[in-house]
Formats: sequence, C-alpha cells, structure tokens
Amino acid sequence: MQDKLHIFPIDKVLKWMLSEEKEGRIFGYYNDLFFKPTVNDPFKVERYNQPLAAPLGVAAGPHTQLSQNIVLSWLFGARYIELKTVQVLDEIEVAKPCIDMYDEGYNCEWSQELKIEESLDQYIDAWILLHILSDKLGYDLETIFNISVGYDLKGIKSEKVDSFLRKMKNATNEIRGKIEKLKKIYPRITDIKIPHEISNNVTLSTMHGCPPDEIEAIAKYLMNEYKFHTAVKLNPTILGKEKLSEILNDKLG
Repeated sequence: MQDKLHIFPIDKVLKWMLSEEKEGRIFGYYNDLFFKPTVNDPFKVERYNQPLAAPLGVAAGPHTQLSQNIVLSWLFGARYIELKTVQVLDEIEVAKPCIDMYDEGYNCEWSQELKIEESLDQYIDAWILLHILSDKLGYDLETIFNISVGYDLKGIKSEKVDSFLRKMKNATNEIRGKIEKLKKIYPRITDIKIPHEISNNVTLSTMHGCPPDEIEAIAKYLMNEYKFHTAVKLNPTILGKEKLSEILNDKLG
C-alpha cells in the first residue's frame, strides 16, 4: 500500500482552504456537514486545565500527521487531537499496513511516515490554521493537541525527541516565522492570539511487553523534565477481559 505522505507548505494549504471556503466548502467537504458548537452545548468538558468543546477526537495514526487532516478532523467535531506518535527512529522501513492480518491480528510497531522535524512542522501548521479557522468561523478553538511519544526512555531522551518536545512546549520562533509568511494571505492573523505553547500534555506509547519499571521511569521523566500532564497508553487486549476488569474495577476503582 502507498505509505508516502506529501507535505504542503502552510501558505498553499491556507490559500486552498480560503478559496474553497468562499464556495461553502473546505478541502472538498461542504460546510453543512461541519460541527457547529454553541455556548450551551451540554457536552463541553475541561482537561489539563483547558476547555474542550466536545470530548471527542482522533487517535494517533498516519491520519494525524498532515496539517490538512487535522484541520478536517476539527471541522467535523474532533477537539481532542492525539497527534501521531513520534520516536527517535524516524527513518526505518516498516511493512505496511501496520496491522498484520493472518489468522490473528498483530500491530506491527514503529511505523512513522514523516521525520520528526516534519511532524513538528505539520503540527505547528495545523495549530496556526485552526486558530485562523476559529477566527474566521467565529467559534472558540476549545481544542487540545495531545502529544504522543514512544517508545523507550533512551529514545525519548535523545536530542531529536527532546528538541521536538521542547518546541511543542514553546514554538515562539516557528510561529512568528509562519505568521510573517501568512499575513499577506490572511491579514487578520496579526490580531489573532496564537499561543506559543502548542501542548502541555503527552501520552506515552510503549511496546507490548515493555517492563513496568521502564514505563514508570519514562512517565516520571516526562512529568519532571517537561512538566507535561502525562497519560500512559495501556495495552489491555493482551491481558484478557477478566484481568483487565480486575485491574480497572477492583484495584483502581
């Protein structure tokens, strides 16, 4: 299957978006299909000290790497965006699709279609584009970008992943440069308050069979080093229904 993702510069994506918006659609989808939040929506929630217009979103995967995909998910109501997992080994070749089906289904780990710096660039682009859409459509953003990172402590401590995480916490220079490029296309962008902190939270993704001590060490590192709100992704299916129920219901309540 095709696993090559082609990145479009943010100025081209914005022009594409705005030109179609004049005709009542964005990226080929018509406006009457889009989620239109209201002030009194009963499902509004808060997480990580941030408001969410809806407690729904997209899970990390190839589809949450490109800026236009993230924008489309937001238009259709996703407000919790789990960004594609990044890792230090961002140039390895992995058989696709990453779900391998014979008589049983196994997840072939480690897939990554973009290099880390490309992923960062796409996430910043999506962050800016959503703030432009929020301004243009008149909706509060009320959206969380959730970083997903893996897969071991050594990789997460690497210079490559460390740089990514620090820029997700503070992308001041990157955002300023992109605003400069976009202000001729959308002059109001200079009046939009675009936070330089793209995310204050992270989900840890580990390999099946990762030792508990390693998982605990990574979680502590993410909390202590970056001050991230940190969630650990469970692999419940390999435990079985009874064991999972015991852990979640009996032990954790």
